[in-house]
Amino acid sequence: MKKSLIICLPLVLLLFVGCGKNSTQKPTTSETIEVTTSETSSSVIESIEMTSTSSTTSKESTTKGTESSETTAASTTPSSTSEEGTKPSSSEEVVDANAELVQLFPTVAFPTEVPHTNKALNIAVAGPEEKLSVLYFDMNHPLILNKKELNYETPIAQYQQEAFASTQEAKEAVNLRVDMQGMKVDLGYGITGYQQGAAGSSYVAWQEGNWNLIVRASNIEQQDPVGLAKQVVEYLEQAMLPAPEEIGQITFDMVSDGYRSNEITWQVGNMVYTIRHQDPMAALRMAVSTLK
Repeated sequence: MKKSLIICLPLVLLLFVGCGKNSTQKPTTSETIEVTTSETSSSVIESIEMTSTSSTTSKESTTKGTESSETTAASTTPSSTSEEGTKPSSSEEVVDANAELVQLFPTVAFPTEVPHTNKALNIAVAGPEEKLSVLYFDMNHPLILNKKELNYETPIAQYQQEAFASTQEAKEAVNLRVDMQGMKVDLGYGITGYQQGAAGSSYVAWQEGNWNLIVRASNIEQQDPVGLAKQVVEYLEQAMLPAPEEIGQITFDMVSDGYRSNEITWQVGNMVYTIRHQDPMAALRMAVSTLK
């Protein structure tokens, strides 16, 4: 009996040990990699999606906040624009466009008098000193030099100066009109004019020093060129025009409108100067003021 127990005991122990080894056996390497990789990838993807969703939500909230602020700003803009449209800013009320112009071109003899009827004379300038053009605008409120608003306005006057390659080219650019023919007319102060008509117009021409002057009027409109010519002669007895070196031309056209209808042009060396104004006598006053 004791022998049988002793023999059975080792068998039981062997069976127990065998079962213990099967329960603690580890999985293969390939199984470990497969499981780990799958779970890790899934967690990474979920993490990216959550981050992306969070970022998108943040952006959306930021965008909504921006849109809200823009809406608020937009709602307040009309009142500001309305005020600016009816009244210029304080900086524009105190500016002096002519002072700005002189500061930009301190050596240029601009007209110091540009006759106008409204409260403010506004100015636009373009080009270098060698080819300079200045436009003058008659308006109700002052604007800074070259204000964009002037693009929608009509100028009343202009000052130009241009340098040419030679004196001869400058003289040719004056576009001299000399026609001392026709009926003699006494313009006063010992000056004789010559009147003639052509194609519905009547002309009076005369000379004063190096200046050639001509007035054109419409016969259809029954305009009188002699009357304006006498007015010009009388004014020039009291005022002095700039002296052309060789050639100067004054052309007043009573038929046309606008600042280009009255032109005063003169040559000094290789420079040509031009003044235009919608009113002939105002053009003369502009030219005279360049000497002041």
